Amino acid sequence: MTNYDVLREFEAGITSEQLEQAVDSSGDAIEQLRTEGVPISYLGSQTFLNGDGLIGATMCRYDADSEATLRTHSERAGLAVSEIFVVGPPHDGIAPKTGVAPKAA
Repeated sequence: MTNYDVLREFEAGITSEQLEQAVDSSGDAIEQLRTEGVPISYLGSQTFLNGDGLIGATMCRYDADSEATLRTHSERAGLAVSEIFVVGPPHDGIAPKTGVAPKAA
């Protein structure tokens, strides 16, 4: 199993209510795939707002056996896919000093 991030872009933006409908459809599609023996788990999402305050994009993280499984899930849920990324290892670098506020005591 591999962690993937799925970028979904919404050109006109969507409302929170529309996002909740998408979440329900996604959950139904995941349960359907699991019933068929396809390994997939939803791990979480991040939303990005556009200039109008609507949701312009989401980045959804899944644990799945392949990119093809994610595309099947998206098709069944009626969700757009802009791009799929394999999640790499965490970055161990040090944050730049400029513009970083000191930690509170």
